[in-house]
Amino acid sequence: MNYLLVYSSRFGYTHKIAQTLEAQWTAAGNTVHMVNLADAPVIQQDEYDKIIIGASIRYGHYAAALAPWIKRHQHILSNTPSAFFSVSILANKPHRSTPQTHTYTRKFFAKSPWQPQIIGIFAGELHYAKYNLLDRYMMRLVMKLNKGETCLNAHIEYTDWQKVREFGEQVQKLNT
Repeated sequence: MNYLLVYSSRFGYTHKIAQTLEAQWTAAGNTVHMVNLADAPVIQQDEYDKIIIGASIRYGHYAAALAPWIKRHQHILSNTPSAFFSVSILANKPHRSTPQTHTYTRKFFAKSPWQPQIIGIFAGELHYAKYNLLDRYMMRLVMKLNKGETCLNAHIEYTDWQKVREFGEQVQKLNT
């Protein structure tokens, strides 16, 4: 099987999750072409057996390039087994960790011409030291409003890696 894995990562964590999925699928004998959304190619019908997109949330939005890329490839995405995963710091709360309860993902796909067969919602990483000054204080405000960690020395990985592996298994089972 030939997979296309497109990811959008702002601080490197969505890329880390994408690498984990790439390793899982490669170990299962698949070929995975992993590419940053900023460098994502124009794809052709039947070029890939499966297409997976992963994107992070920042201030309530995915990267600006995501919706146009999806729109440009909507016919191919709709006719190829496909999946999407979202990475969000607030997905560490059970009431925000499913496609039905994750507000940003739900709103995005309400407007999207593409509806993936599988959607995964993964909690991300809180690592204040990675953020510039503005992002550091905005994240601190977000965490305070959501009763999360506000210590600027904090580095917490909230990701449920078993959930990531299960998503990877679901993708492998998608019919081609």
